[in-house]
Amino acid sequence: MPEQETLAGTTRRLLLQAGWAPLAVIVAHEVGARSFGHEPVVDPVMHFSGGAAAAFFVQRACAVGGRVFGSPSPLGADLLALGLACAAALFWEFGEQLCDIYLGTHAHTSVTGTLRDLELGVAGAALYLAIGRAAGARRGGS
Repeated sequence: MPEQETLAGTTRRLLLQAGWAPLAVIVAHEVGARSFGHEPVVDPVMHFSGGAAAAFFVQRACAVGGRVFGSPSPLGADLLALGLACAAALFWEFGEQLCDIYLGTHAHTSVTGTLRDLELGVAGAALYLAIGRAAGARRGGS
């Protein structure tokens, strides 16, 4: 009888296969911000990259976790990845706001900057998914 995959095993595989992407963005942000300053280049690039990394992570979660949770269709996985990447961008901004309030940081300097961060996160996720769709269509996939 084939061994049934456990939640712990699935989680371990997901972290190894996709956990590196969001972690790489966070590390790159810290290194970039310390080396070059937070604005005007590092923060926008990291928000865009963070959106793409979040979408990648969710897509891999759909593929890796299929035996444990069930697999959505390719379109369903893309929509889930876009929605959860948007949610991740939103909650990241909430976290920055809370840090500004309670830790005295100054991540939010304007409403325009916060909206730009959200837009870039969504754009990064959408572009990652669009490229994946175009590549899949060229290969004859869905």
